[in-house]
Amino acid sequence: MTASTEHPQLWPKWMKRCEAHQYISVADNTFIKRYVNTGKVKAYPTEHGIRYDRDEIDEAVRHYYD
Repeated sequence: MTASTEHPQLWPKWMKRCEAHQYISVADNTFIKRYVNTGKVKAYPTEHGIRYDRDEIDEAVRHYYD
């Protein structure tokens, strides 16, 4: 079960890198290597910095072993 189903109000739709790796309970380095660098989760540049889509993260976690 992901954190989004436990406490949806705690996690924004667009997350900073530090929020994204905490959201799925992995280390920052693991999030970047296994999710971002492999293309499972895209990094979106905004005027406020890089953001990650919570729905993409959920989908990547659901299909991690596919």
